[in-house]
Order: sequence, then C-alpha cells, then structure tokens
Amino acid sequence: MPGDNARDTAAKRDHRTEVAARKRALMRARLMDAAMKVFATAGSRMPVIEDIVREAGVSRGTFYQHFMSLDEVLHALSLSQSDQMTRDILPIYDPLKEPWQRFSVGFRLFLKRAAADPIWASFVTRSSSAVNDKLLVRDYMQEDLRRGLATGQFNFERLDEAVDFMMGASIAGIGALGRGVEDPEGYMDASVRMALVGLGCASKQVERAVTFSRDYLSNWPPRKPEGRP
Repeated sequence: MPGDNARDTAAKRDHRTEVAARKRALMRARLMDAAMKVFATAGSRMPVIEDIVREAGVSRGTFYQHFMSLDEVLHALSLSQSDQMTRDILPIYDPLKEPWQRFSVGFRLFLKRAAADPIWASFVTRSSSAVNDKLLVRDYMQEDLRRGLATGQFNFERLDEAVDFMMGASIAGIGALGRGVEDPEGYMDASVRMALVGLGCASKQVERAVTFSRDYLSNWPPRKPEGRP
C-alpha cells in the first residue's frame, strides 16, 4: 500500500542518517584519540595536523571534515578530557557536604589521576589553559570556594582570583606528578596543604583536610584485577 511504502522509505532514510551520524562520531573520536596521543608525546615541539592524521591513519581531508584547525581539535579535547574526568569523580566527590572536604578531595583527585596516568597529565598541562574558563571542574571549584567563604571556612578577598589561582596550582601539580616526583603522596599532601593555606583556611582545619583527603582517596583509582589489560 502507498502508506506502507512511504513509511518504509522514511525508515530507510532515518536508518541511513543514524548510520552516517554514528560513523561521523566514531571518526571524530578517532581523530581526538590520535590528537591526544600526539600532544602527550610531542615533548616541547608543537604538533601539526600532519602528525594527527598520520597517527589516525586518515587523510588531511578527513581531518578537515571534522575540525577546521589544530586549535579547534585541541579545544575540543581539552573540554572533553577535563569534563569527563570531572563527571567520573562525581560519585566520589558529590556525597561530601563541607566546602573544605569537597575542595581538598577534588583537588587531590586530579593530582592522583596525574600520578596514575602520565599521558593524561601531559596532555592536560599542555592544553587546559586554552579553555580554562569553560571547564566543568572550574564551575564546581568556584561553587565550593564561594560556599567556603560564605561559611567562614575560607578567607580570601576575591572569588575570581582565588579560582584562577587554584586552577593554576592544580595544573602545575598535574604536570609535576605526570612527569614523576620522588614521593607522590607526600607531594599531594603538600599541594593540598598549600592550597588550603592560600584560601585562608585555619591551620587545624588545613591538617584535618590533608589527612581526610588522603584517607578518603586511599583506594582510588581502583587497581585492575590481575591479568586484565
């Protein structure tokens, strides 16, 4: 019947659209994965588009179907990597209620990820400054600092400057831990301590927060079972 033919045609068209969208998403993800590997291993040299297409095994034309420039892929990667990390840690971080708990644990979580994943750390330190004001983690940090200031747990003059300063300290710590330090946990203790001192946190509360964040995250990230990749 004519109606059945029209529905079949529409269904086929919808299916082709879905398949095309899925293929496009997969290729975009492939290019972003390649870009992350390139940026993370490039050392002091600034990568070029040719490095990315070579790593991905595609043509420059394919690259330009998804990104207009190197800056665009870097921007997309910076947002996706940091925001995905933020979403991944929310089940650990969100149950905490006090600003000093949330800040100390959130700050330490990113440092622990860096110590466990040097490639991620290398990429983050190279790229985060380009999208610093758009990162999801910045929104959470800003709210924690605002609440900490309102409740008297923190004491600083300007919220925007405090957030900028702590974001910069976090990126510097991620870079150092990604490159490797002699005592990672001790480095994280010192980083959390200095961050909280910088926020005007009382000295007893600072030490409480350092110990709390270390103990709370003692089993994070979870170890992979033996024999698993």
